[in-house]
Amino acid sequence: MKKKISIVLFLALGLMVEVAKADFVFGTPTEVPTVNSSAREFNSSISADGLSLYFCSNRPSRVGGMDIWVTTRETKDDPWGTPVNLGPTINSPVSDGGVSISSDGLSLYFSSMRPAGYGDGDCWVTTRDTIHDEWGAPMNLGPTVNSSADQCYPSISADELALYFASNRGGGVGAYDLWVTTRETIHDPWDNPLNLGPTVNSSVYEVDPGISGDGRTLFFASTSTSNSSSQTDIWMTSRTTTDDPWGEPVNLGPTINSSAWEDYPNVSADGSTLFFRYSQSGRWSGGDIWQAPIIPIVDFNGDGIVDAADMCIMADNWHTDNSLCDIGPTPLGDGIVDAQDLLVLTETKEKVDVEDDIAAIEDVLIQYCVAMETGDLELWLSLHADDIVKMAPDAPATFGKEELRASTKPLFDNFTIKMDYIREEIQVDGDLGFARGTFTATMTPKAGGEPLYMDAKTLGIYKRQAYGSWKLARNCYNSNVPPAQ
Repeated sequence: MKKKISIVLFLALGLMVEVAKADFVFGTPTEVPTVNSSAREFNSSISADGLSLYFCSNRPSRVGGMDIWVTTRETKDDPWGTPVNLGPTINSPVSDGGVSISSDGLSLYFSSMRPAGYGDGDCWVTTRDTIHDEWGAPMNLGPTVNSSADQCYPSISADELALYFASNRGGGVGAYDLWVTTRETIHDPWDNPLNLGPTVNSSVYEVDPGISGDGRTLFFASTSTSNSSSQTDIWMTSRTTTDDPWGEPVNLGPTINSSAWEDYPNVSADGSTLFFRYSQSGRWSGGDIWQAPIIPIVDFNGDGIVDAADMCIMADNWHTDNSLCDIGPTPLGDGIVDAQDLLVLTETKEKVDVEDDIAAIEDVLIQYCVAMETGDLELWLSLHADDIVKMAPDAPATFGKEELRASTKPLFDNFTIKMDYIREEIQVDGDLGFARGTFTATMTPKAGGEPLYMDAKTLGIYKRQAYGSWKLARNCYNSNVPPAQ
């Protein structure tokens, strides 16, 4: 049987640190919006450009028992559109499924139990001349690929020279195994399928292969017992290059898998997202399509920060196949630690740094309000840069801390202030940042009398100081309350 993802000891910078062996983790899975229905949705396949998602469903208005559908979107930031049935040219009166779209979007591989096949289920392909054309009549992949047994759930490689599928044909290891057929060019016939062997296959069911864009990672589902309806988990096996044998499979763990059914994995071409089916009702019923982000691990030494120490670890493993540092060009890596991985590390570090800077500016804003409400003038002044310029409505600008102190001290001396600030935007670029928002202030005279109110928009420019902190360098605000006549 297969192993769970292992934990290994990694020696870095003289420290023994316990870290996950994998160079990526999965984010929290979420249901794919607008795609699922009250029927059964499963076996999705996303196009290389991320704009089309093919899947199988027995929702209403279908042609057969199970049909192939597609949903599209204009950009990756847009929501998925209403799913469309591929129609009677592709779908038959029986069950059609196991869909896999080629990287150029011109070939769609699927499995079907339609007549004129060679077995219980066969692998088929439909093609089109351009992505704007209609799909042509499906073609059976022939008796070399298909047999008198069941061939199902095909997954085509990015170069379209390898086709992975599941089958219960003779010569396997278990009830259903994973197989692969290859060809020299896309114009050549498919070779005799090869069983992926006992490292990948077991005595139970291995089904639903999903090959990554670089052909180095294969996701699949496996049952917990020899019963085809038993609970399924998603597993993965990897290899350093496409010429190497597949490694020992690992379970994707509790972030993806549960006590229910997770199966039909498919990874996006950029390696950033895993799509899969989640069902609480069983292998052959119910379920929806879910997605989970694939996130590279960049904190190599596990100290909670991404910094120069992690870059040193990457440098120590330069031009090796160390899986911990192999985080680019996709989170799945490419088998070697090189400039692609350094780029991912650098971009992530910059993103983390920016997030830290934004948090630091937010802290200045919080302290600003606290200083106003507690009447602490010195704390309030300490939040400003020495060259502060403040521009208030109906008042001359003040330059530097001393002018600012002189103009603001009467306010602190004579009023009790209650201030609420609402942040609307913070951005950081290098050593400069700005914060835009609104605030309301109630200023009650300490000597008694009616309070004064201010409702205002404000914009502050912040500057990183020599010792790393952030201070307010330029500030202007306008009152939303019309001036007194």
